[in-house]
Amino acid sequence: MSNTGTLPPPGEFKTTQEIRDAKYADELRRRRRRLLWWSLPVVLLAFLVALKLISAVVINAAGTSAYDNQNHNTAASRFEALEFVNVVEPWKPYFNSGTAIYASGDFFAATVPLTTALDLVPKDPPEAPRGEEECAVRTNYSLALEGLGDEAMIAEQPDMALDYYDQAQEMLDDCGEDGGSGGEEAQEAEERQQESHGEAEEQQQQQDQEQEQGPSDEEGEDYQDESDDPDHGEDTGDPEDGEEEHDQPNEEDSQGGGQEDDEPIDDQQRELEERNQDAEQSRQADEERDGGGDGSGQNW
Repeated sequence: MSNTGTLPPPGEFKTTQEIRDAKYADELRRRRRRLLWWSLPVVLLAFLVALKLISAVVINAAGTSAYDNQNHNTAASRFEALEFVNVVEPWKPYFNSGTAIYASGDFFAATVPLTTALDLVPKDPPEAPRGEEECAVRTNYSLALEGLGDEAMIAEQPDMALDYYDQAQEMLDDCGEDGGSGGEEAQEAEERQQESHGEAEEQQQQQDQEQEQGPSDEEGEDYQDESDDPDHGEDTGDPEDGEEEHDQPNEEDSQGGGQEDDEPIDDQQRELEERNQDAEQSRQADEERDGGGDGSGQNW
């Protein structure tokens, strides 16, 4: 039986080692190809992660710049875009977005992302003090609740304001106390909220007293007093006249020096009247002696 089919063609004779090396090289190429296809998803995932990290840095910088320039609505929208990009610290986009919305003055809307941030922020064990990151979220959340309480006070709704102030102080629990992780800002917020809570209680007490007294009854009583007053409408000028009469002796006292200064004036008038009487008597006696007069009766 001929075995010429197993031999290589003329001019292509290879040794056993060369044949083994060629087979090994083919096997390596196939392995590399398989590894490339297997690693392609990992490479793509790594590329996407890198792209997310880079875009997160860029968007966060843009949001921070807008916030520093007090463009709070723009900053909030840019931070919201990071909610699906930041996979390393997922709580931060919600925290930054809620903070920007709070700075714009929309306190109620700010509580929505801050609630999510509080759920996602890393927390220490219950027996340990609250961490700095958690206290940062709680502080801004507390400020938003305080803003809602201030709005309720402006609207003269102290009962609602008390509820918001209570929630704000509970939010700062273990963060606003001395030595807490919230820092000076949390301590100042806690003190301010306690003062606002006291003002809300005072306003609530005033409203309760007004409701108990009844404003309609008070108005009716005032109207009845005015209508039943017999002198109502007739004494409009009496106080002024009375004041003038009361003030007149004071003016005379200030000008003349009091009763002691008035006595010499009265003596002079009395002496002058006596002289007139004496002169009149002497004139009448002269007329009687002379036999009449002109009858005018005028003093000199």
